[in-house]
Amino acid sequence: MVKPFIIGTRNSGDYLHGGAKVLREGGSALDAVEAATRLVEMNPNDTSVGLGGIPNILGVQEMDASIMCGKTMAAGTVGALKGFIHPISVARKVLEHAPHVMLVGEGAELYAKVMGCEQGSLETEESKKVYKAFVEDAFEHEGIDESQAWVVNYARSQNLREWYDRLADEHHGTVNIMAMDENGDIASAVSTSGTALKFPGRLGDSPIIGAGNYCDNRYGAGACTGRGELAIRNSTARTIVHYMEGGLSVKEAAFRAMKDIHELNSFGGMNCLAMDNKGNTISATTVEGRESVYYYMDVDMETSERRVGITVPE
Repeated sequence: MVKPFIIGTRNSGDYLHGGAKVLREGGSALDAVEAATRLVEMNPNDTSVGLGGIPNILGVQEMDASIMCGKTMAAGTVGALKGFIHPISVARKVLEHAPHVMLVGEGAELYAKVMGCEQGSLETEESKKVYKAFVEDAFEHEGIDESQAWVVNYARSQNLREWYDRLADEHHGTVNIMAMDENGDIASAVSTSGTALKFPGRLGDSPIIGAGNYCDNRYGAGACTGRGELAIRNSTARTIVHYMEGGLSVKEAAFRAMKDIHELNSFGGMNCLAMDNKGNTISATTVEGRESVYYYMDVDMETSERRVGITVPE
């Protein structure tokens, strides 16, 4: 029997304590990944998830999140969500109570309000400062006209696709969290504010089941962070699980999935977090020279353990 545990991506593993506590008290993997993700969403120093996330090109924060149960393979996701403190909990409400899997934009916000989810601003002084610096650097005029017609002109003049490709990898960020409980059930969760200064309405892989998040008790789980468009094109999270279904180890599955990303010959990097149903874990990255780091914590550990995954060359 595998000891209940939780793993996650981020430069600090402190948030895993919240999930490990849930598991220690006999809670479900689904409860554990939600609890840990909520802690990341409330960290103002994390500028790519939740509070303090860098806004889109209009200065508005749009959040994406998804959560999946490996036992039932039920899932809930939200995209382009504005004005709610915990996107992952809104996604959980979709999983448990909605007849749908995904809700986006105004519909997601209406649903969150109906379900009593916590509302509030996700802006911080730092996120406002970053956006102000972008506007001042990009435009010669003072201020932004209320019609926001400048966005159209900017997109045309910059060639939006080329401008997006110039964004550094650090402008992309997502938290991936997975857990296994005492019953051997698996769950996975993903939350992000998306690419910094993205075009309004842009959805990455995070809210797309099969692209940025996927889990199945029979085999394991996979989740992604990085250039989300690449994971969407390859259905990377589902592909990792598919490779394990085909007999590959979790390490081999992650390696193959990152090799598939290289085959796209597209700009941008991709990272993944994966686990199998035997408790083996791994992370991987396509970015040469980058250490693929993730954090592990089981119910008997007092502090999380930093682990290093693999870098997959072209």
